Amino acid sequence: MFADFRLWRAAAVVFAVAGFFAQPAAAADVFTVRGIHVDKTAESATAARTAAQAEGQRLALTEMMMKLTLPEDWASLPPVDDATAQRAVRGFQVASEKTSSTRYIAEMIVSFQPEAVRRLLRGANVPFGETQARPALLLAVLNRDGRKLLWEEQNAWREAWAALEPADELTPLILPLGDIMEINSLSAEQASTGEEAALASLAANYGTSETVVAEATVEGETLKVTVRRIGGPAASEPVSGTYAREGRDEAATMQAAAADMLNALAVAWKRQIIVRDGRLSTLAAQAIFMNLNEWETIRKGLTSTPLVQNMEVAGISSRGAEIRISHKGTAEMLALSLAQQNVTLTDAVAETGAPADGSTGRTPRWRLGVRQ
Repeated sequence: MFADFRLWRAAAVVFAVAGFFAQPAAAADVFTVRGIHVDKTAESATAARTAAQAEGQRLALTEMMMKLTLPEDWASLPPVDDATAQRAVRGFQVASEKTSSTRYIAEMIVSFQPEAVRRLLRGANVPFGETQARPALLLAVLNRDGRKLLWEEQNAWREAWAALEPADELTPLILPLGDIMEINSLSAEQASTGEEAALASLAANYGTSETVVAEATVEGETLKVTVRRIGGPAASEPVSGTYAREGRDEAATMQAAAADMLNALAVAWKRQIIVRDGRLSTLAAQAIFMNLNEWETIRKGLTSTPLVQNMEVAGISSRGAEIRISHKGTAEMLALSLAQQNVTLTDAVAETGAPADGSTGRTPRWRLGVRQ
């Protein structure tokens, strides 16, 4: 049985001697933005609240569009006014409200209608991606005074990651509980060296095959960070950064570094999934499944992958189906997106040398299956 876990969406984390106390998370919502701070003053509390919430929705919509796009395209994002934001908003919540007779302060969580956001980006001709990566297990290793820390309570680097609210990021992370069994199964040294068997075993307890090892080294007033994603369907390059305190205390420096690394992971993922050429391609695939549950996994994977624009089942039996898929991007990008739904798309010609669809008129070149 899987251990209890959570995607990083809660506002607080409780540290215990054995590790973190975590609760299961609700399903992530890519079209939700969290942590929008508003602070407005007006002639009355009501007027301040109204102005603050309108501003919060505007700020959230801009952040929402930035979340789905690459930094080099942010200058081309469409301007947002009150009417545009209100038409796109699906709903919002407020927390940490503080009011006076003329001032209103709060943190807002704003959810948007997916199609409204898509229309804005398409209208501005800004490429975007909304495929969420599979959750990965985060391991935060801190090098300090010749020691490697992972599970220890004095690991301030782990606390910095725990304090983040990733806001339903495109690259969600899972926080391990850090109980006695986990402490005994994986050392800081094993995490640092990327010992795949030990990492995979721990990740499997949380229903994933991927880990993110975030390693930080304290060198005087400087923090050096390297983040590696290990396992999963696609290789990715490590992300590194160096952070000076610049008048901040160590905790604030670590929090800034963790937030920057989280953003870097998201940007790297977006570079893999965003399609700049909007033209459609079509491929024929043979879906292979052992039972109805596997067929349902394949069908749901196709219908929930944003790159797939249309699918047509040409024929189906108890163990297989022939499907024509209309999609954006390359076949490789489609395969990567489907892998996040536990669906595999492989090239039968490349794997077996079998004739492609069209050479015999019978065997589709591509194979769909369920990731085991």
